[in-house]
Amino acid sequence: MPHTWLPVCPLRELGIGERRVVEGPDADILVVNADGIILAVANQCSHQDRPLDEGALDGDLITCPYHNAQFCLRSGEALSPPAYEPIACFDIKIENEQIFVADTPR
Repeated sequence: MPHTWLPVCPLRELGIGERRVVEGPDADILVVNADGIILAVANQCSHQDRPLDEGALDGDLITCPYHNAQFCLRSGEALSPPAYEPIACFDIKIENEQIFVADTPR
């Protein structure tokens, strides 16, 4: 089934290290500019379903602000306890200098 593309913001409005939360059909999606690469993951830690958007960023890694679990924004892989399950990743497209995110995970 093809994706529906959700608008995020103009590319120029998402600087390095900045993030936006987009309301998806099932859950919020976190869109991040990780050192110039736009990445998107579920805005939900796999440990206790808490939001990740306030977590510390280090390149393509995000740390959950509640229990310090780390995730790779490229793969969704959980990199440290207490999270052991990955988080969902979403496709991004840039069209006419506008960022869009897929409404369903890859």
